[in-house]
Amino acid sequence: MAAKVILHIGQQKSGTTYLQDVLGHIAEPLAREAGVLYPDSIREVLPDAIENHERATRGLLGDEYPWVSADDAAGERDKWLRLMEKVRAWPDTVLISAEALSVIRSAAVARLLAEFDGADVEIVITTRRLDRSLPSLWQQHVRNGRHSTIEEYFAALVEQRERGPEAIEEELDLHLWRAFGLGGLVRRWAAAAGPDRVRVVINPGSPADLLWRRFAAAVGARRCAGRPSADVRARRTHGGLTSEETELMVALNRRLEDSGWSTFECRALREEILLNGLLVRDERGGPVAVPDSARDLVAAWAEEDVAALRRSGVEIVGRPRELRPVPEPPDGPGLASSERVAEAAAAAIMAVAPRGRYGPEPRRKSLPAWIRTRVRPEQEIPGPPSPNAAAMPDAPGAPGASDARDPREARDAASPQ
Repeated sequence: MAAKVILHIGQQKSGTTYLQDVLGHIAEPLAREAGVLYPDSIREVLPDAIENHERATRGLLGDEYPWVSADDAAGERDKWLRLMEKVRAWPDTVLISAEALSVIRSAAVARLLAEFDGADVEIVITTRRLDRSLPSLWQQHVRNGRHSTIEEYFAALVEQRERGPEAIEEELDLHLWRAFGLGGLVRRWAAAAGPDRVRVVINPGSPADLLWRRFAAAVGARRCAGRPSADVRARRTHGGLTSEETELMVALNRRLEDSGWSTFECRALREEILLNGLLVRDERGGPVAVPDSARDLVAAWAEEDVAALRRSGVEIVGRPRELRPVPEPPDGPGLASSERVAEAAAAAIMAVAPRGRYGPEPRRKSLPAWIRTRVRPEQEIPGPPSPNAAAMPDAPGAPGASDARDPREARDAASPQ
């Protein structure tokens, strides 16, 4: 068994995918220089994939995740067994990263920790301001096919939170506040592992690599903090939707729900629009923001979290004040404008428009072909001039001129009166 196991448990939208991307890029020097193994699973098959261990944990915890069926969990059992083989074989520190672990209840926490009996288990929680993480989660839900408006989404958050800490802890479907209620999340894991074994890493938002440097210190890999290339440390791994783009996708998802399209067809259409229409635009606008009606509530929730964090006795990497919402500037993200929604809609249409349906571009015609299409059949198309043209009379009635009339005149003369 590894001497130490570090569980990185999220929260969602706190920069976990970014950290997993960095960890995958430096897995070898991380193990060699810091003694920290970041086990591969997806990277065994797709070397450039962003590695996480959520699917492996499904094989242990099953339908403790509300979105995982018993059959799906059984199908992931081998992944958990392979992960545990690597944990047992490594003599130093193993780092496991799965943000979904932030939603599990106390009994599942105890079951998970029991798997690492004999190892020193530490918990790392990454977190971010609620006025950034909650709107970001809403737009992610919309990207995945849901169609609630942001006002409806925040109304549901209020209703769930008002059901109280005990219900949040016990009821499976209240998983969102098990993850995003930072005070309860810290208490749950500190009760199981001990507060001295829990670290909370605050994501300040910018600069991008500050989160990585704080995380590297929290997992004992400070010497590898400068290891990834600058472009890896600075890049964003998720392209969030703007307010206008999300409004467009809400309307699309409603239409798709009534269309009779299969789940696969709906997902494929959304991905085509997102990847080739919306996310590639240069001028897209700002991130989704908390609606005006919920700003005071979000600020109050953040203050509760800051107070609970300071009382918890866990190690804090960062400044608690970085969790307080920042007022939006007057020209910052707000209600979606009709003009920007129209621009997003135009980009979406262009992304999926079947150009071949409208026929190929017409070919340019040669000059003789152009003439043939524009001269009436009965008209004579003049040929090249004759060498004797200068000697031939060209005026009617001239000496030697032909007496023939225009064919139309001859035809008219032969017609009955």
